Amino acid sequence: MAVAFVGGIGVFLLGMVLLTEGLRAMAGRSLRRGLARFTGGRISSVVSGAVATTLVQSSTATTMTTIGLVAAGLLPMVNAVGVILGANLGTTTMAWIVAYFGLKLDISAIAMIAVALGALMRLLGRGRVGVAGLPLAGFGLLFVGIGFMQSAMAGLADVVDLGRISTGSFGGLLLLVLIGAVMTVVMQASGAAVAATLTALAAGAIGLEQAAALVIGQNIGTTPKALLASLGATAPARRTAWAHVVFNIGTGVVALAILPLFLAAATASVGGRAESDPAITLAVFHTFFNLLGVALVLPWLGTFTQLVSKLVPERGPVLTRYLSPAVAADPPVAVKAARTTLLMCAAEIGDEAMLLATRPASVREQQAARLRLQQVQGGLDETRTFLADVRSEPTPEAAHRRHVSVLHALDHLQGAMALLGRSEALDQFARDPELGELREITRVSLETMVAWCPVLAPDGPVDHLLELFASIPPLRRRTRRRVLRLVATGDTDADDAERALEAIAWAQAFSHHLMRAVHHLREPAPGDEA
Repeated sequence: MAVAFVGGIGVFLLGMVLLTEGLRAMAGRSLRRGLARFTGGRISSVVSGAVATTLVQSSTATTMTTIGLVAAGLLPMVNAVGVILGANLGTTTMAWIVAYFGLKLDISAIAMIAVALGALMRLLGRGRVGVAGLPLAGFGLLFVGIGFMQSAMAGLADVVDLGRISTGSFGGLLLLVLIGAVMTVVMQASGAAVAATLTALAAGAIGLEQAAALVIGQNIGTTPKALLASLGATAPARRTAWAHVVFNIGTGVVALAILPLFLAAATASVGGRAESDPAITLAVFHTFFNLLGVALVLPWLGTFTQLVSKLVPERGPVLTRYLSPAVAADPPVAVKAARTTLLMCAAEIGDEAMLLATRPASVREQQAARLRLQQVQGGLDETRTFLADVRSEPTPEAAHRRHVSVLHALDHLQGAMALLGRSEALDQFARDPELGELREITRVSLETMVAWCPVLAPDGPVDHLLELFASIPPLRRRTRRRVLRLVATGDTDADDAERALEAIAWAQAFSHHLMRAVHHLREPAPGDEA
């Protein structure tokens, strides 16, 4: 019987793997884009996490995707924590599927047909038809596995009797929670662990309180994988993983502390069906305590995020915090991480250029600005190294265009940095009274660029900024003609005029590099377009 039960768990796990991988392959970039797009607020973040987990039937997939988006700088951490809360709610759908269909209906014949049909679609189908065969076969295998576990559970209860563990003492409850956590870690899927618990409960092998304690532990058992995924990742990604840990453990502690109250509420909600259908009661309990966790944290989401941030301090340069080896493994995410880094570098360049080029700066100010620019140069160099091993295929076209545009932007920002190293022309531009009008439009352009750049993945209008940069060349030509007229009339010294012309040429080249960088960092990505 033990072998049959373990085999049933194995079939169920295989079904979950096929279901999750198949649905994730069908969702693909849509899952990543959806999480990045529909997480603008607290409520929408939670809803997005719940929907994504329900669709792919894997909180791990949602959590890993969320950590990747945070690591790339595409999702603010506070929104990512909201997605994590929603993912915990989404995991409860598997308990409802098992309790309502797997344990109550004999659909073994239909399940076998689904497995056969899914296998044929995967072997013979092409494109999306072939991919759709995986989740269909996986869904069938879920119910085949549940059937095996049900058949084996009656005999297995005499061999491994968790029902003997008392729930009357805190030690007994804690032991059951630990067993539940170990089940999730071993099975690598909380859904499978919950399904096994539901099967045992329906067979009478364990009581409702024991099943509830196991489910609490199974929720906590999802946390080690998130921590492993964050190893070597950026600080925001590590913080997101730890938010998952703190939330799940905190929710488990609260649920354990008021377990009798929770179970009473779950029993009351199903009415007279509680004794005849304990699996439904357990599914309600599973949903209730995850809802309570969300309700406790959501109003204080910002404070909770700050607390986790203090637990996981920032290490290393801030500018390059999104460039981690974990991100580099996924080319689209890696490119977006590089883009976010370049946006921050562009903002720093604009800040320091306003200090050095638009007014006379003191020696101390110049020294401080030069030190900050060294950090920016380090960020650009690290971005170039990071992108060196990133490859993108011509299709999908949008991802490839973004990759090309990021490389263009990097090149132009490197050019702008080189020009900031030309101290004589820079100093002349900042001080020459004849260049006041050109200096002012440069200042306004830089100020507008700095206001635009820090926004993560900005998709707002950038036309006004590009128009400001585009107004500099005509003004540069007028200023140049005015300086040359002053030389012709003898109103300025030839050497002074030469220095002014060099400063004008510097401003033209510097603004050109920044304009092109902004052009290539905007949304949508222009690629190689002019």
